[in-house]
Amino acid sequence: MVVSKTVGEGQELVGLDTNVTTARIVDLAVTTAKVADAGVTPPKIKTKAAVALADAATTLTAAQMIDSGIFTITPTVARILTTDTATNLVATMSGYQVGTWFDIVIVNLAAFEVTLAGGVGVSIVGSAVVNNASGTWRCRFDSASAVTLYRM
Repeated sequence: MVVSKTVGEGQELVGLDTNVTTARIVDLAVTTAKVADAGVTPPKIKTKAAVALADAATTLTAAQMIDSGIFTITPTVARILTTDTATNLVATMSGYQVGTWFDIVIVNLAAFEVTLAGGVGVSIVGSAVVNNASGTWRCRFDSASAVTLYRM
């Protein structure tokens, strides 16, 4: 039904009927999602799990660094953990741009030094040693071939 009303000399206001038809949610095929199902998790945030490292010197892969970010190790002697290359980190980071960053944590569960070393194109600012404690680094993309890890 169209409603028409004269509002002034030579002017007419025309509008549509504003009656609303009701609908049930069931009719709209709406489904529910629980928080535990990650139904509300933003698409760029991933669920992370800790990576238990063997008692050996190793290279942390770009996927481990970005997708997991938490490393545990129980060394029996001093160990060196080397990051992947800056190029591999850039290739693995979805939506990479200069200034993008992520954090990694190394948890050393013994009284032997674990030293974080940078792979090709990766610089470390601050202490790179963790001894019977944890250490956190913010990994910032400086360019397509350079990443800096800042000890926090």
